[in-house]
Amino acid sequence: MKPRILAVDDDERNLALLTAKLEREGYEVANARNGIEALARVEADPPDLILMDVMMPQMDGYEALRHLKSREETRYIPVIMLTGRTEIEDKVLGFEVGAEDYINKPYSLQEVAARVKSLLRMRALQTRLRESEKMAALGGMVDGIAHEIRNPLTAIGGMARRLFEGETDPQHKEYAQWIIKSVQRLERMLQRIDEYKRILVSTLVPGDVNKAVSESVNDIKEFIEGIDKEIAINAVLMPAPPPVNLDYGNFKTALYNILQNSVEAIEKKGEIKVETSTAPDQTLMIRISDNGIGINPDELRKIFNPFQSSKFEGAGLGLTITYRIIHDHGGDIDVESKKGEGTAVTVKLRPAGKR
Repeated sequence: MKPRILAVDDDERNLALLTAKLEREGYEVANARNGIEALARVEADPPDLILMDVMMPQMDGYEALRHLKSREETRYIPVIMLTGRTEIEDKVLGFEVGAEDYINKPYSLQEVAARVKSLLRMRALQTRLRESEKMAALGGMVDGIAHEIRNPLTAIGGMARRLFEGETDPQHKEYAQWIIKSVQRLERMLQRIDEYKRILVSTLVPGDVNKAVSESVNDIKEFIEGIDKEIAINAVLMPAPPPVNLDYGNFKTALYNILQNSVEAIEKKGEIKVETSTAPDQTLMIRISDNGIGINPDELRKIFNPFQSSKFEGAGLGLTITYRIIHDHGGDIDVESKKGEGTAVTVKLRPAGKR
């Protein structure tokens, strides 16, 4: 997804210039013309960064900033204040209220773009740190849950199978079979939790990303053969990709989870395309796209959250695991999707030896 920026200014010309510049830089830009409108837009669709003019009608930038920084949901959104007031007291007030940066008017659009890029980079690092802390806490929690569930689950499954084998009443036999199926679903959930525990640490060595992609594609093809769907896998791999630091087992798990989500997003018949390529900055890219049902914007923002999935079998951990693995590899993962049209997941990795 493109980073989302909210530009707030009552001057239409300023808004037009800011929007044009930031869109050329690859950002998605929304506009507001006063503090009240800005708060409404933030509540409806929280941006990744806000450019806020100070002097505006109805509600000025300082008051809007106070509202943003007083709420847990919005206090971590970085805000750059834009103003023609150059007194030091005004800047001090902005920083005291919670602004992350301050730019005086008239400003250079190039400088604004550079400040935006720098703040977004810092926010990404802070987000990654918070996610790492959450993942570590989650690891301890799920380990305890798995330990407490495994022993009674084994007993329930064993007794249900004995009842099923010895039962002659058809209805009772059906009840026992339902218990067995439910136990199997819980066992698959425990397997996914064990998988999460295994990927907590990745051991990286230089390797061929095409090999990991090819093996993951072969594994998902075997999975497709066992289900009632007609799905074509089209792999287009670049020749001789630069080596990247990989933990083959963990990285294949990440790719397989993405591919499995694509398979599940296709209802009966469809196509999944897998590509490897390099970006102009030599970043290695793996793109997995499908023509499945797609994801709506609200779900897309939460896609990597633990237990977000509504599919009980996967325990909602599949893409959380994938996110952790990709970041352990020093990479990034981006998801684009349109409801009813499909989803594309792009994994970006730096070649071995480059930071």
